[in-house]
Formats: sequence, structure tokens, C-alpha cells
Amino acid sequence: MENAPDRPAVRYRDLTMSYADLDAAADTTARLLIDGGVEKHRLTPVLVADGREFPAALFGVMKTGAAFVPLDPAWPADRLNAIMAELSPPAVVVSPATADILAGLDAPAPAVVVDCAAPAEAEPAPAERRPAPGDLIYGFYTSGSTGTPKCALNRHRGLVNRLTTMSRRFGDGSGHVTLQNSRSTFDSSMWQVLWPLTSGGQVVLPDRDGILDLEETATTIGRYGVTMTDFVPSVLAAFVALLEEREDLRAATSSLRRMLIGGETAGPGVVHRLRALLPGLAVTNTFGPTECSIGSVFHDVTDADADRIPIGLPIDNTAAIVLDGDLNPVPVNTPGELYLGGECIGAGYLGDPARTARTFVPNPFPQIPGHTLYRTGDLARAGDDGLLHFAGRLDEQVKLGGVRVELGDVAAAVADHPLVGDATAVVLGEAPDATLVTCVTPRSPDETPSAEELRGHAAGKLPAEQVPHRIVVLDELPLNHNGKADRKALAALIVAEGARQDGPDEDVEPPAGPMEELVCAAWREVLERDRISVVVPFSDYGGTSLLAYRVVTAVGERLGRPVRPRDLLAEPTVRAQAARLAGGVDDDSAELAYVRQDLAWRPPRTLLLTGATGFIGAHVLAELLTRTNAEVICLVRCADPADGARRLTEVLDRYGLASAWQQLPMAIKTGRVEVVPGDLAGELLGLPQWRFEALASTVSGIVNAAGAVNFLAGYLDHRPANVLGVQELIKLATGGARLHILSTLSIFAPDGRTGPPITEDQIPVTDEVAADGYNRSKFVAESLVADAHRQGVSSVVYRLGEVWPHRETGAANPDSLAHNLLYACARTRCVFPTEAATDVTPVDVVARFLAGAATGDIDVPDGAMHVLWPTGLRFADAFEALADRCGFDRVGYAEFRDRLEAIAEPDQRLTALRLLLPPPEDGRDAAPAEFDEMFTDGSRHFDIRRFDRHGAALAQPEADGLAAVDRYLTQLTDTSAFVPQER
Repeated sequence: MENAPDRPAVRYRDLTMSYADLDAAADTTARLLIDGGVEKHRLTPVLVADGREFPAALFGVMKTGAAFVPLDPAWPADRLNAIMAELSPPAVVVSPATADILAGLDAPAPAVVVDCAAPAEAEPAPAERRPAPGDLIYGFYTSGSTGTPKCALNRHRGLVNRLTTMSRRFGDGSGHVTLQNSRSTFDSSMWQVLWPLTSGGQVVLPDRDGILDLEETATTIGRYGVTMTDFVPSVLAAFVALLEEREDLRAATSSLRRMLIGGETAGPGVVHRLRALLPGLAVTNTFGPTECSIGSVFHDVTDADADRIPIGLPIDNTAAIVLDGDLNPVPVNTPGELYLGGECIGAGYLGDPARTARTFVPNPFPQIPGHTLYRTGDLARAGDDGLLHFAGRLDEQVKLGGVRVELGDVAAAVADHPLVGDATAVVLGEAPDATLVTCVTPRSPDETPSAEELRGHAAGKLPAEQVPHRIVVLDELPLNHNGKADRKALAALIVAEGARQDGPDEDVEPPAGPMEELVCAAWREVLERDRISVVVPFSDYGGTSLLAYRVVTAVGERLGRPVRPRDLLAEPTVRAQAARLAGGVDDDSAELAYVRQDLAWRPPRTLLLTGATGFIGAHVLAELLTRTNAEVICLVRCADPADGARRLTEVLDRYGLASAWQQLPMAIKTGRVEVVPGDLAGELLGLPQWRFEALASTVSGIVNAAGAVNFLAGYLDHRPANVLGVQELIKLATGGARLHILSTLSIFAPDGRTGPPITEDQIPVTDEVAADGYNRSKFVAESLVADAHRQGVSSVVYRLGEVWPHRETGAANPDSLAHNLLYACARTRCVFPTEAATDVTPVDVVARFLAGAATGDIDVPDGAMHVLWPTGLRFADAFEALADRCGFDRVGYAEFRDRLEAIAEPDQRLTALRLLLPPPEDGRDAAPAEFDEMFTDGSRHFDIRRFDRHGAALAQPEADGLAAVDRYLTQLTDTSAFVPQER
């Protein structure tokens, strides 16, 4: 300030505040606080929403040597009263706009009003008030697991370390204009306000009115020449979509040079689309809890982060380490709990020594400075390059829109209602579509509370971002073996029983006129609902701020012109929004919007999927759910649709397909996924004649990922599912659907693979087929499909080799001989010599290709296709990698079999493997030739040019088979400690 007192410091609306003016306002505030009895180190509430008063209040409190606690004037009175009672402050800093809110509380403390319009002359605070590095600088209230918000405290040294690191990494802040894009009660706002103001830069303060307006954000960036800001990834996704539509807004945001993202997991797709739109923009992913000085792990995003974005490496003077339950470092690529240390460590929680002791633990590592480590509760792993990757949470804490939410906090607020007996909260879906759902049981069966009543009750107890989007009333909550609410079972229950309410109970009032129909159609699209009442508020349908923003976009697309969010979202219902829009749009414009919409109509893509509860089928379902908009009918062997939905939920969870698992409830609720009880091996697929005929006239594609696989059984055992079932699917496909059938490369017997590579147009004759029941059944099925194709049935046959676990989840197929062999080595803690080899194609590659071909997103011709990577794997190499990582014994094949025999029961995977292994040969350590012949490396025998041509864009094949299965091998390093796994 001394060097350039007239330099612009704060920009707000059309006002500019110099450094001298800011310092004068801070001095005046500090003097009033001191005169009001605020002592050094005292926690002092700052009840200021936005505007110039906010930074003046922060600096004013710091000049007294006290610590500030930002509070949101929009919080419910109950929450503010509880916080004031805990802090018992001698004074509260307010702005002229918030003084009345303080006066309305139960026991208001004296107010110190920040005056930025005409600050009085005031002496600077005494020198002894200057804070020391170890003094508290601020406290932020975050969600608390008991229903009571907790105040996380931080010290000056932690924030100073964060801000000086930013200056070192991003250049002197004097050259930056920073937009405060986070609300003042989020700790990320601290760097956005304080970094530029402590380094000679400018901060632009937003002019908020409670409505998410990303167009206004882009315009603000252009108006002030903003060079740096911060986004939560879920909001960034909507911002990027807006920039892609609006060239004028891309030009407005071209001044941006650096964007920090954080608060939740960042998806690479959105980030790289942003980088392509704004080539001069650098993006830094940040990670760090409120308890540790905003963020202490950074990663500058590069083109190499195509598949996932790491959270990165610790910043200066901090440490991040991944530990097991005994505080021992875990191996590379092994998940563990992430601990932080160094200068970033905060001071714990106000008035909660027990919680502080649980999360701020003694530091056992002399190489990490400081006496304390912070337990983040986050799962992470360190890659070979040392970069940290987020892997989930250990507790009930979630992030919604970048806001930390304790599910217990939400449940406690709802359970406080006098008509509620019990409550638990779950999150369905993934950001940016995550939905916070609270399930309750009534205290008395004779008096059931309404969802609307409970949402109103929660809104009076919780900040807006923590109020449940939906509330579901159930007879009882499912419990786990510990007697606690079982959230996974609850999610499955919501799926299976349709417990999630469709919305308000009143009759649906239809649209009246073209404008109401237009707005209603946008609501239906965004909310994924068939029926919308034009007089029911958006929030009653579970609408969130991000979904509301999508409504604005959808309405604008239909009108053919941009719509400002505040022009629409100031009204809560379809009718009111339509009336507001009608002032600037005539009915003919609305009708023309429908003409454009009708011209863009395309026939819906509806697929029948069999085998969705199997390894490959579950991954295909996940791809269809997360990457396409296709409607899917799942044929499932089950008692009823609810039972089938439960089975689908369980299998997606078992294979770690979290995104699909979270999306499935809404997909079933909206009818995008339908569960049909049936049996591939039954006549007409086990369906009534009318249902079979209805499917034939409905589906545009059939994906058969089901089938019987038993290498100990004969042809007749495989015939019902693998042959007769395919016959029924061919009958179904005569209605016009395209048939996609999974087959196997192993229909070609090993002794027939000695010549040139087998082409995709070849099919063996009967005598050349591998002589086991499974391969004979697949050969017959292929022959039936080929004959049907000659009669006009469009079809593709996908011949698969060894399909390995997903490259990210590492979840194995419990029916795979190859997977189970490596699993057995981990369980027996030994490996043996063998010449066996196999091909390697990950299931995520197979599933993505199948889903793309079935929906038409990948253009695949009729006929057979070898879905195979040109990548082989010698089991000896995999065994050696396991032995090196885990210290396994190197033994002979006979000893391996003996160890397997000793532990096989009751592990079903090991029991099945034991039955297939041939006996050892006397005097030979290596596996017998009969064992080696159980596996084949198809990459050396089959032509894959057709798959290369059509599937090349999916993923670059790994040149090294070990690299392709590394995630599975990593999982196996700890398998010896696992409970035996069921198939």
C-alpha cells in the first residue's frame, strides 16, 4: 500500500476502491472493534455477503490481531443463532445491508458496521496487535457429522505459505486481476481476495443476486479483464458448454490466463475442452481441505492428463503421504488414506478437542516438519511418477457443487421434525448431476409427513446447498449387520421399489399455450420426467441451481436466442416463467421453436441387452448409461423387475462401476432402463407371446452378452442358452433390429492356427472346431447368425479373446480362468515356472466398442470381427511381477497345486480353478504342457485389421501386456489378506 496507495485494489459494480481507501476502511473497522472489546486472538464473526465491505472487514479484523469467521447472511436463523452462541463475540462485523439481520437474532452482539463509502480517519492499530505466524487467522464453519456445524481453525503461517507459493508458481500477483468466484463462506474465497490484495493486484467482487448466471460471469471477466479465477468442476462443465455455444463469451473470457479448479473430482473431458476453447489459459487442479489452509496439493493440467487428472504434488513446505491403517506408507499404486503435513496444518476445531484429536494426529515421520499430520479421510494412491490420484472417501462426507456436505448433518436436520422417526441421506448420481436424497420413516404410521413439509423444515435448519433435493418416505430403513442404515441397500431399494417420489401429489396441470409448452418441454428434458405441472415449483421436483441453469440453456435453444438466467429463474414455476418470457417473445416464435425441434427429431434408439449381470454385460450397461442416451431393456433372470433392478445395482457395484451404479436409479425411474424378467434359454426368452412381439417391434438393436460357460460341461449343457437362446434372438431380430452377438476366438482349435492369421471372414467347419461343449455351442450360434444374415437379418459377431479387468477399477471376472490363476498365486503366495501365454484386451475397451457399435456411434459393418488388442502376456512375466512386488515364493507347479488344495475351500474361485488344473509331471518343476495349452495368445494368430479400422479411436493398445493388466496386479498385491471371494 505504501508503494502505490492510489493503485486500484477492489472493483465492484462501477466502483473502484484504491489501496489507500481499503486501508482506511480497514483501520476504521479495526479501531471500532478494539474499542468494542475485541481482543487479540478472538474469533470475530463477519456477517457480510458481498461487496467492498468484505475485504475491508477481513483486513480490519486482522489488524486487531483477532481471527475472522465469515458467516452467510442467508443462512437460517437457527444456524446463525447457534454459531453466535458458540462464539459469544463482543462484536460482529456487518455491512449496512446486513445490520438488520444481526439485530433479528436471538441475542445479537454489538454491531461494527464497515463503512466503505466514507471511511472516517482512524489511527492504525497498535503494533502489539500485529499477528504472529502461529496466531489464528480465520475459522470457517463446515458441515458437521452430528448435525452441528463445526468451525475449522487456521493459522497465519498456513495461508501465507499458500499465497507465497502461488506467487512463486504463477508470478507476482500485481499483474493479475482476480475474480472472486467462490462465495465468501467458502475458504477458497480467501486466496481469491487476499492473494491479489497482498501482492499489489486487483480483486473483482461479484454482484450476486442468488441466481447462477454464468453468462454474467463471462461478461464480468471481459468487463474487468480478469486474468485469474476459480471454478468448481461441476459448475465449470456448464460454463464450458456455454462458451462452446457463444463466440461472444469466448471472446469475453479470452483475458483469462490461469484457472484454478477444486472442491470435487475434475473430469478431464471438460477441462481439455476448456483448454481448446481458450488456448492461452493454464489450468491448475487443486486439492486440500478447509482444515489445511485452503489447498495444499497442486497439479498443472497438461495434454498427458487425457484419461484422468491427478490431484498432483504437495506445494512448498507441505507434505502429502498415503498411509495404511497402521500409519505405514503403502506401495506405489496402492490406495490408502491421504495425510497432510507441514506448514498447511490448521489448529483443529473450535471447542471440539475429541474431533481434533481424531483428525490431527501425532506425526511419526521425522522427514515431515511439524508435530502433527491431518487425516483427510480421502482415499488416494501415488502413481509411479509420484503424482497423487483421488480414489474416494472413507466416511459419509460428500461434495455437492464443491461444497462439503456431511450426510449425517443433513439426516439430523430432517430427523428433528416431530413427525419423523428416523432419517438417512444418500447421494445418487455423479457431479454435476448428483442428487441429495433423504429417506425418512414416520414416527407414527398414522401420521406421515409430506416431502414438501420436510424440505421446508430442512431449509430452516441447513444452508441452501445442504437442503435435500428430494425426500422419500419409507416404511423402514434397511440396516447393515452393525444395525446402521445401509446406504447401498437403500439406493438399491430406491431403484427396485420406485420409492423415489415422482414429485408433488397434486394433479398435473398441463401447459396452456405455446410458450408454456416450450418451457415445460425444457423442464421435462432437464429433469428427465414425463409429466410436469406448470404450477409446481422447480425445487419441488428436486431442481438444483445447476439444473436450473440447464433449463435456461434448453429454453434458449428452443427459442433460437440466448435467455438471461435472471429473466427466467426469478420465477419458480413453468407458468410464471412462460409469462415472464412472453413479454419479449411472441407466440409465433415459440411455435417456430417447435418446428425446429420437430425437424431435428430422430427415431429413439432402444436396445435389448442380455447378460447385464455378467462381467462383460455389466460393463456394456455401464457404457450405455454413462456415454450414450440410448434406452436399454435388460433381460434378467429374476423374480420381478424389483429383484432384477437389485441384481443390476449389485453387479455394477461389485465391478466398481460407480458412475453407472449412481446413475441407474434415475435411469430406471425415468424409464430409460427397463428390467424385464426373462430367460435366454427359455422359449420366447421366457416371455409371453405379446411381450416378445412388443419387443420385436420396439428395439432397434439386440446385444447378447449372456451365455453359459462351463469348461467341464458338454454341448447339451450349453445348448439351451448359447444355441436355442440365439435362435430366439434371431426371431426377435426379424422385426428389424440389428443383432450383436458375442462369440469367442477359441472356436478355432489350436492345431488349426498354424498357418497365416485367421481372417474375420473365416469360420471353421464342424470338424475343425475346438472339441469342447462351450466352443461347439458358440460355433453353432455363429453359424445360425451367418445363415440369418444371408436371409436379411443385420448382424455383427464379436469374437473375443481373453478379456481382462477394467484398466481403472481392476475388478476381475470371477469366471475367468486367467484371472483366477493370478488370484490363486496371490492367495497361495507363490508362483511357478510356465510357458503359458495369453492375449490381453481390457473389458473397458471391449465394452466401449460394443456400446458404440450397438448405438451406431461407431460405424461397424455386418459380419464377424476379432475384438482383440495385438498385445500378448506371458504368465511367467506376470508371476515374476507379482513375486517382485509381494515377495512371493518361487516354487514348482506341484507345490503350487498342493498349496491351492490346502486353501481352496470355501473360496469358489479357487475351488473351480482346482478342478481344471492338470496333475504335475514327475520330476518337473514347470507346469506340464497340458497346463500351458489351456491358454492361447490369440494376438499371434488372428487378423484384427477390421477392429483396428473401426475401434482405433477408443484407446491406444498397450505394447506391453503387463502394463495392460497393471491395475489388476496392483489389486492382487494385497489379496492374501482378503476374505475368500465368491464367484
